[in-house]
Amino acid sequence: MNTHVRRVACGAVLFLASACAHPGGKAAEAAAASSAVTGVDLAVATAQAIQAKPTAADSILGAHGLTRAGFDSLMYDIAADPALARSYAEAMR
Repeated sequence: MNTHVRRVACGAVLFLASACAHPGGKAAEAAAASSAVTGVDLAVATAQAIQAKPTAADSILGAHGLTRAGFDSLMYDIAADPALARSYAEAMR
């Protein structure tokens, strides 16, 4: 379980770094946000639930329809897009 918490924390750091390093235009941010809001919302809800109860990570992932690999993939997809990374970082504050 600690490995998963570390991955979530590492993903958050990657998102913050990505959001700060690649400023995007307003139009690009709006388009990305509208098309992937559900992915960010899912990632935020899952990460917050895991942070609240790390010992139940596997059941939390299952309740959100994710596997560990699926959650990792979702986090990397968000990290790759500066607008999504910014949305995720703001929601996690």
